[in-house]
Amino acid sequence: MTATAKTSDSQSAQEQPHQSLLSFISTSRLTAWTLAFALFAFYSLYSYFQYVHYHTPSWDLGIFSQLAQEYSQLHFPPIVDIKGSGFNLWGDHFHPILIILGPLYALFPSPATLLYVQNALVAYSAYLLCRYAQQVIPPIGAITLTIAYGLSFGVQNAVSVQFHEVAFALPFLCASLGNIVLSQKTSESVKNLKRACYWAMPIAFVKEDLGITVATIALVIAIRAGTITSIHQRLFPSASSALPVPQRMLHATRTINRHDGSLHAVLLLFWGIMWSLLSVLVILPAYNSGGVFDYSDKLNLSEILSDPLQSFGLLFYPWQKTLTLVLLLFSGVFLWVLSPLALIALPTILWRFLSPHESYWAPTWHYSLVLMPIVFMALLDALLSMHRFAPLRYLSAKAQHLFALSTQRAQELTRTSFLWLAFLIVIVSFPYQPLWKITHTGFLSSSLSVEEYEKQQALESIPAHSSVASDLSLLTYLVPEHQVFWIGDKTHNAHPQYVVIDRAGGGWGKSAPKDPAHYARKYFGGNYREYQRFGTIYVLERVGA
Repeated sequence: MTATAKTSDSQSAQEQPHQSLLSFISTSRLTAWTLAFALFAFYSLYSYFQYVHYHTPSWDLGIFSQLAQEYSQLHFPPIVDIKGSGFNLWGDHFHPILIILGPLYALFPSPATLLYVQNALVAYSAYLLCRYAQQVIPPIGAITLTIAYGLSFGVQNAVSVQFHEVAFALPFLCASLGNIVLSQKTSESVKNLKRACYWAMPIAFVKEDLGITVATIALVIAIRAGTITSIHQRLFPSASSALPVPQRMLHATRTINRHDGSLHAVLLLFWGIMWSLLSVLVILPAYNSGGVFDYSDKLNLSEILSDPLQSFGLLFYPWQKTLTLVLLLFSGVFLWVLSPLALIALPTILWRFLSPHESYWAPTWHYSLVLMPIVFMALLDALLSMHRFAPLRYLSAKAQHLFALSTQRAQELTRTSFLWLAFLIVIVSFPYQPLWKITHTGFLSSSLSVEEYEKQQALESIPAHSSVASDLSLLTYLVPEHQVFWIGDKTHNAHPQYVVIDRAGGGWGKSAPKDPAHYARKYFGGNYREYQRFGTIYVLERVGA
């Protein structure tokens, strides 16, 4: 071997680690992980101080903490007394995926664990969204899209109201929809569509209504695969080549079997519908004490179908619904509705806005969380398909003419401009979002106010392993070491040793009991007396048999 060859080999060996590092950075994994970690840190900072300062938006974190505690102790089915004495939570909502919480809660037995799990799910979904975006758009566009998603109103509201099971859907939605997006830009479109099917399957185990969302994903995959067009051509051919209906149906079936990826989409369609029907009609009633699906009154299908025009109007009125729709449209700079992926948002929007329950209509709470991956993946998909839409073609042509750009560069500029607009919308609206509270004086302080210190004292005054009925004030915080009931449960099945009433808070509003001991005796029976009092917080003890 010549000296020149040896020198060349030596240089190659020295350059290889350097090239590997450049290759790692150029894949943008580092950027995606950095954004994900920043979002996790930001939301976890908020969650930590929210928890430290005893902010309790609802009883949900307490409910899911009891569920996680039951799973950690291998108690099946899980009994969640906060929902009602002896309440079997398998009869409430269909969320078998939450079994994952058991081992985590066993390692870190605190309700705060669930907050960090939710934040991690949000962060990981942002990582996935960024990685899929990086494969089809320039790096800066992927970064702005990820930040817009991570700080969107649906995510912020969900984090602010603490843990809900729907957070588990986020990574699966991003992975499934990301593969649908890639299918139009890679040479492995069939593999992408099949992967989209596989990633969509677990979503059916997050909540009973999400099986319908899975079925809608299947329809979108069928559209992207060309299956719908093929079936339509077989079923409704031109008059000159029309065959008898049975033969047309047979040809359509053969098209499904033959078409790449189409069989996966059809199977996914049945998978989603099957789990939604099984959960609502069989599983939930079987574990429910009343033998019914408790939320069947949330949507009256017969009434909706009997008057479609009125039902359409109900999608926009009362005005809380219109506000939520406008926020959804603005979040995706209106373009996301041009993508077939926008159809995936329809099931969630329909059951929310056609329900008579007002809490579903507003942009607050966690109800918009599963819509956020759909909005931003649909936005990405629409921008990649801009040649199909006249307004986007016009804007691209204008950019090409004004800046003397090539067609490709003009399209990239148009895409990047819309992504920056989505980013700016999030930044401008941030002061009006829940997490703006992080800028408030005292929120990031570890020092407790007088009221918070009184809550801490009340919490510490109750003996461990005792049974306690509490209002929202301390409900969640009592879970790890006590058997906890919600004071609003009027079934009279609970006979707790202690009752906690915060007359200035706890969700009472103006109806706080004037005589807490009398209230406890009235609703729980037996004799209760004041055990401790910390400001407006009464800790009552059951005395006698």
